[in-house]
Amino acid sequence: MSKNKIIDAAIKLFSKLGYHRTSMDDIAAEANVAKGTLYYHFSGKGELFETIVTNGINMLKSEVQNVLREDQSAEQQVRLIVQKHIELFLRYNELIHIISNELTNGIEPDILERIGKLKADYIAFLSGILSMGYEDGVLNKFNSEWIAAGLLGLIETSCLYYIKQPGSHSVEQLHETINAFVLPALLKKDG
Repeated sequence: MSKNKIIDAAIKLFSKLGYHRTSMDDIAAEANVAKGTLYYHFSGKGELFETIVTNGINMLKSEVQNVLREDQSAEQQVRLIVQKHIELFLRYNELIHIISNELTNGIEPDILERIGKLKADYIAFLSGILSMGYEDGVLNKFNSEWIAAGLLGLIETSCLYYIKQPGSHSVEQLHETINAFVLPALLKKDG
């Protein structure tokens, strides 16, 4: 229980203050636990940060894998990838902010390297899904890693804008808008 409280508090603070400006004292206070409890679960701020990012990326991958099936068309899979990412990015916006942006100075180089590999593996995972659509002749041939990275960037930026404009648009409009950009570019006109 206290480990989850620590992780939740750290996500909130890392997202709000950034890694460099967040101290273990801040996290202990936010989690309402003794500082010793932090060090019982995590050797330091770097390990805590890496745990958060690793768990977040693994959760994203698992959630996306859970909605995709082999019998779905490439268009259905792209729509589901967009839908699931919007859902997760809106629900876990602080976590997504950390995963996407909070790789600043002060983080140990070995942790940055492992996180960079995790992020690259996630891009490769999405790229692999897109590549199957290319192989089936349904999707246009582009560099699938660039498309995967760009897709994530588009979804994240759009979700952040949506969050900052409460009530101005519906989630359905967000889905439709992103799909309106993505699908015509990816889908072959005859596919």
